[in-house]
Amino acid sequence: MNSFPPPQIKYKLALLKAQDLRLSRLTLWRSCFVVFCAVSIFLLANLPYWQIKHQSQIEINGEKLISRNSIYNALKISYPQFIWKINGSNLAKQIESIPSIAGARINRIIIPPKLIISLQEKAPIALATSQGKVGFLDTNGLWIDQKFYDNISANSALPKLKVLNYQAQYQPEWVSIYQLISLYPELEITELHWTQSGNLLLHTKIGKVFLGSDLSQLKRQFKTMLKLQNLPDYIENSKIAYIDLSNPNLDLIQKY
Repeated sequence: MNSFPPPQIKYKLALLKAQDLRLSRLTLWRSCFVVFCAVSIFLLANLPYWQIKHQSQIEINGEKLISRNSIYNALKISYPQFIWKINGSNLAKQIESIPSIAGARINRIIIPPKLIISLQEKAPIALATSQGKVGFLDTNGLWIDQKFYDNISANSALPKLKVLNYQAQYQPEWVSIYQLISLYPELEITELHWTQSGNLLLHTKIGKVFLGSDLSQLKRQFKTMLKLQNLPDYIENSKIAYIDLSNPNLDLIQKY
């Protein structure tokens, strides 16, 4: 009995052994290539080129009433900073913490590395004093200190409407009042003055109008003012101390 395998089996075994050796070498080369690529990418990603090193690499769009320095200060970025490690959502929240900013969007650009910040500002629609400080009001009645509009003078964008002695508790009334002011521009309301006792006095085309502290009938009070818009043709404003519309059912003119 022959104990040696036939030549065909020897050939097949040698072929399988060669294939297995070639496969092992290929696997080893693939592993080395993967490791090489991973190390190269890591080293490439950590080159100084990919860092935000200075404010000049931060582009800001949409700023008109607030200065760029205020935005840069709010970002609180420690330089240098790798572009990969910058969290756009956190930066947006930092910018939106500025009272005069309504929204912010951050885009990261890889080549060349830079940040693009797009801003949406809150439009100041009235110059307002509150607790002895000067600031601005937006359409929702939020009082914003003037320091958060540090570029407004350069743009000559000061609102014409003035509000004196504004308090946070007047916010609901302010929203309604501003809607009516926009609805009736012919009344030419230039100033709102809340007294220490909470009464509201308006400076209008027809003179000073006293609305009182109960502003539940604002619409009727404004409609009454609209009916009186030709009053200066009959009585000089200088002779009228104020028009009392605290009760809109009574058109009471207080004369000097």
